[in-house]
Amino acid sequence: MSTFEIFAKRSKETRPGPTISKPFAASGINSPRNRMRLPRIGLLGKLIAIHLLGGGMVILLAWQVIGYFGAYYFMRLMDTYGIEPEALHATFLRAIYRSLLITIGLGIGMVTILKVFITRKMMAPLTQMNILARKLAKGDYSERVHVVTQDEIAELGHAFNQMADSLASIESMRRNLVANVAHELRTPLNNLRGQIEALQDRLIIPSPEMINSLHEETLRLVRLVDSLYRLSQIDAGTRVLDDEEFNLQELIFSILLRERPRFDEKKIALKINLFPHPVHADSALIAQVVQNLIENLLRYTPERGEARIDLFGEPSSVKCVLTNSGPGITPEDLPYIFERFYRGEKSRSRQTGGAGIGLAIVKQIVEAHGGAVGAESRPGQTEIWFTLPVPPSSYQ
Repeated sequence: MSTFEIFAKRSKETRPGPTISKPFAASGINSPRNRMRLPRIGLLGKLIAIHLLGGGMVILLAWQVIGYFGAYYFMRLMDTYGIEPEALHATFLRAIYRSLLITIGLGIGMVTILKVFITRKMMAPLTQMNILARKLAKGDYSERVHVVTQDEIAELGHAFNQMADSLASIESMRRNLVANVAHELRTPLNNLRGQIEALQDRLIIPSPEMINSLHEETLRLVRLVDSLYRLSQIDAGTRVLDDEEFNLQELIFSILLRERPRFDEKKIALKINLFPHPVHADSALIAQVVQNLIENLLRYTPERGEARIDLFGEPSSVKCVLTNSGPGITPEDLPYIFERFYRGEKSRSRQTGGAGIGLAIVKQIVEAHGGAVGAESRPGQTEIWFTLPVPPSSYQ
């Protein structure tokens, strides 16, 4: 082995290779998190930069064109009059470029000021929406975007205001829902608690009437919880609707036959105008709709009052209308009678109404079937109706 080969081998064995110190390797200096962050540029700066870039390209092009054609026409002019162009050519170009620079500087300054003013004016609703969006995220739904234009940004502002109105309405309904559920549960629970504590302290003696009262309060709680559970199922879409054909007239008749003694007890004059109408729907849920509406009819029709149930066909649907005499519903309350726990009578007394979820269940079930609900009222008469879609073959 030669001396050169031995030296090369030793150098390869003893020469230290490139190493990375542990502090740098552990710190991840090349990671995206540790890279130099670019300064944040707002939308206003971006718009101005885009306009300046476009203006700069136009100026550069104009500079080249003027320089080329100016020199061309200047040389032709000098040739025409037999003048030596060398001395005057440079002076001519300097004068043109000086005038062009002054014009460009003034133009850029004026355009920039104008662009800033116009862009700020255009971006004012966007800036306001940004501020209001942060307030919405914190639960403040009181403010709205001030829209003064008629362009796309104005449409965005109107959409933002509609969203804020919807969120405010949902938040109000949520708060009312919690308060109303607490109220509806508190009354029977307090009754149960009072009677059970009286029994524990032996202040009263157990009797059939006492047991029946406790049973009624328990059933009231069960009905309330069952109604809320049905609403949650329909809202979540967890219940699969059965598509079965049945006669809506027969369904209404069967429920009326069961509730007839209650009409007789209040001496309500009931008129029925029903015709056979087959529908395709979930019969158990539609029975719940009819039951709730008849229950509403019984509750709000005064003694010796009048009630009427009509069933008739419409193009591609069947409509059921329940009418009762009575004081009617005020125009302020009418749009909200299908909302959950809504009652026009604010004291929520059991003597003047139910829990306020019967009509909400009606609306949810009917709309889940593709139908619609509605109500009309005037002094002395109230109408509540619902429709269900009917296949075209049912009219053939």
